[in-house]
Amino acid sequence: MSFIYKTTDTILDSIKPYIKNKSEDDLEIAKYGLNLFLMELYKLPIFLGLAYFLGIFKYSILSYLLFGFIRSNAHGIHMKNGKLCLFYSCISFFSVVYISKILLLHIIIKLFLSILMLYILYKYAPADTEQRPLLNALTRKKKKKSSILVGIIYIIISLIYPTQILSNIFLFVLLLECIAIHPITYKIFNRRYRNYEDFK
Repeated sequence: MSFIYKTTDTILDSIKPYIKNKSEDDLEIAKYGLNLFLMELYKLPIFLGLAYFLGIFKYSILSYLLFGFIRSNAHGIHMKNGKLCLFYSCISFFSVVYISKILLLHIIIKLFLSILMLYILYKYAPADTEQRPLLNALTRKKKKKSSILVGIIYIIISLIYPTQILSNIFLFVLLLECIAIHPITYKIFNRRYRNYEDFK
């Protein structure tokens, strides 16, 4: 994935003359965001190609979009390199679709999972990364509220939607995001948690 980082450096070098008033911290944030964007552009065709080959194209797209929406508020762990990110993304989203197809959940289990996931969102969202610590307390508070609101919407849709697979996808995508923000996940992958505390 080194070509992505080289591309990012090339783009930033080409626009530096026009952003002379930006600090090194601003440039690092821009570099991180651009890396993520280019990484997604690289991953998406592979992900969609595999989903199409496996016959789960439309459900994989739905899972991907739902996850991106909740993740934009709750954030969560990032893998150390693009290949690992692509691997875990495919495993995670395809698993969500296949499990959603075959698993019929009782309403009591759904309610239990819903309460547990809302607690995790309340307790741990948003979860930042070393490269992008969420330093502003007000921003963290707003993102927590947004995460919980989106979580509630997903849960309501999951509970009332009549189609099993779509109902399950909303629930399991939320579960996937809860796993991504949990401190245990950060510990398993040897990543730092609550990075904003280092700047207090």
